[in-house]
Amino acid sequence: MRRRAPRPRCRLGAVSESASCAESQLRGFACPRHDSRKSSERFLMPPRSTRVRWALPLLYLALGTAACDPLKSEPKPGQPPPIGEEEPPPELRVTVRTEGPEFCREGQWTLSVTVEGGTPERVELLTNEQAPMTLEAPYRHVIDCATHAEGRFSFLASAVGEEQNFEAEEASVVVDRTAPTIVSRRPLLSHPSVSAPLAFVFSEPLLPGSIQATPTQLRDQNGFSVPHQAVLSEDGTVLELVPSSPLRPPVTLHAELLQRTLTDRAGNLLEPNLSVYTRTHSATYWPFSRVTEHEGPLNTYYPVSLALGGVFPRTMPVVGFANLYSPESDEPSVARWDGHTWQQLPPLRAATERTRPAQNLQVAAHGESIVATWLERDEETGFDHIHVVRYVGTDWERVGMPHAVESDSTQVKMTLGEFGRPVLAVERLIDFLETELRVIRWTGTEWLALGDALGENPERFSSSQHAAIVVDSKVVVSWVERSVSGDTLNLHVRVFENGSWSPVGEPLPITEGTLMERVELALQDYDRVVIAWSERHTNANVSTLRLTSAALDSWRAEWAPIEQVEVLSRVSTHDSLRLVVDHDNEPWLTWSEHTPASDTKSYYRKRRATGWEPKQIISGETLSGFLLDGNAFPWALSGGAVVRPQ
Repeated sequence: MRRRAPRPRCRLGAVSESASCAESQLRGFACPRHDSRKSSERFLMPPRSTRVRWALPLLYLALGTAACDPLKSEPKPGQPPPIGEEEPPPELRVTVRTEGPEFCREGQWTLSVTVEGGTPERVELLTNEQAPMTLEAPYRHVIDCATHAEGRFSFLASAVGEEQNFEAEEASVVVDRTAPTIVSRRPLLSHPSVSAPLAFVFSEPLLPGSIQATPTQLRDQNGFSVPHQAVLSEDGTVLELVPSSPLRPPVTLHAELLQRTLTDRAGNLLEPNLSVYTRTHSATYWPFSRVTEHEGPLNTYYPVSLALGGVFPRTMPVVGFANLYSPESDEPSVARWDGHTWQQLPPLRAATERTRPAQNLQVAAHGESIVATWLERDEETGFDHIHVVRYVGTDWERVGMPHAVESDSTQVKMTLGEFGRPVLAVERLIDFLETELRVIRWTGTEWLALGDALGENPERFSSSQHAAIVVDSKVVVSWVERSVSGDTLNLHVRVFENGSWSPVGEPLPITEGTLMERVELALQDYDRVVIAWSERHTNANVSTLRLTSAALDSWRAEWAPIEQVEVLSRVSTHDSLRLVVDHDNEPWLTWSEHTPASDTKSYYRKRRATGWEPKQIISGETLSGFLLDGNAFPWALSGGAVVRPQ
């Protein structure tokens, strides 16, 4: 490093002497020898002439500034530095040059180092940030790609001179003798988006130049060829089969990798022993696609309950998960969608409370409030206990104490009423073939039973089954029960007001010889209730979906003519029926159709003021939830996924 010379200080005596000499010369006298006393006296004498008075101040100023300014000159090239300054160390310039491919499987790869500007003490080479090695002149490093260890190697060359390091740009090489292979295929899960093409994922990047004109084949469910392009993505590790025209679901595509001469960037050929299964892939694109790739905490968890929360328009799905493979040992969980990712909520129970299995999990949401309920069996009594918790932003808090049910067979339907308070319809088995239905509501401080047990048949062994419940400003409940004579099944609907239950219209008869599969209730504006049910004729193997509605005013309640929405031959809907009403008071009915050939498809129909629209397919999975947000946009729980229209 060059050291800077100290800045000289200004000496006032030098300024006075220079000024005195200059004044004498201007007056015609010779400049006397230096005598500080006499010079000062002469300087203080008045001038004999005024014709140069104006020049003296300028001269004094110039001489004083020159005396105080450090006069410094740079040494000329080749001359020694001024006394007190050190010779700067040499500036070494280090460059590297490589010979050989960046991706190398055979032959040699050479790195050469050049040093300019002086002679270094030594040249070092750092490989993958390990201990450096010293290179001898002519500073070369050679790799035999046929025998060298495989992997990526980075090299940093540096020259050392007078305790200074001068580094070159980094160089690297990839030694690769391993054949690329297919490690996975996409899409992996059901309900893919039409923007996610079929693709093969490779173990390493492919060489773009090795791809021929038609390396792949794409066909639809009818065997017809689908025009497409094979496109490398994700740094060459993914080969996508992108259709030339937009897909129109539902459609099934079958992909096959035809070309076997693909190579990686080092020139290694594709693994030759790939099975047909590995080289082919299929996916079905449905009108509804997944919200995300995966919703659950683990792959073994399955979504069993769906709710929509958040501020209006309520577009925050909340999902309850259960481990269907081991329900007795694994804890159910709840997750919510924030618009970007699924947020796993804390465990429903403390670790010390997980001694009993939690079964029949349900979730409901009201704004930002989330409520969950499940059943636990008391080992000593053998009876069920209903647990209800509410999420308060950081953890779950209990909604009252667990509600004991003196039964070992209990069905619970939960909905939320005013202020997000839960209301439960509890159906319990009290004796052989005898069930009882009660409704309980959380008041904010305690669980309160709404009236007595619901039932129209006073005879023993009567059953109130297939309960449905809906709550707005009023509580409406329905159930199926056999008549007193035992000849017919009837569908009863009650509304709770003024402290008691009142019937809504006359009981609705169920077709003789049929089994009830599911009943659904929904409320419309202006105090009107809509009811839908699915019944299955066991002998004819026909399922029928029906719907009707009525006003809730008990003094003039009358059911509208029952509509036969769907008649499905050799099809069962099981427990899949769902009913919702949008902001235009128009009912939507959804269900799944199961055929004897184990083929499943889910549909929805919407009833306009002019009648029912044609049914639209949702997906090829069983439907277990269907809701509308504030914008009348559908959300469904289909198979193991939360799906929306695409």
